[in-house]
Amino acid sequence: MDLKTLCKSYDLDAVSEFWETSEVRLHEIYNGAGPDWLPAWGRKILTTFLRIFKASFVVHDFDFDISDKSMLKFHEANDRMFSNMKKILDKEYPFSKIYMWPVRARWWLRMNGAYKAVEKFGLSAWKD
Repeated sequence: MDLKTLCKSYDLDAVSEFWETSEVRLHEIYNGAGPDWLPAWGRKILTTFLRIFKASFVVHDFDFDISDKSMLKFHEANDRMFSNMKKILDKEYPFSKIYMWPVRARWWLRMNGAYKAVEKFGLSAWKD
């Protein structure tokens, strides 16, 4: 499945330029979960740990790539990532299915941790 199809399958929010960008360019921009300064092996581990949220990271990496480096856009990109992660979580592990709550809770913790980490430590990557 290509990256845009994956993002559409979750009905993710993205700026209009994202949907107009070629699949080849999206693959160039997307580097998995984590900042560029993280070694590839570290991003691979983090990406695996957060694997269900891949589509939200595709959009987030695109937001970083086209950023104007402002604090407003930094927080907008992070908030969009979090909102998109919630959409993925709700689709994969709906709250209405009680038997999924334990697994949903684990993914919810990972989702919140990823959001807090990018808000706290992502500014240097944003400015690069």
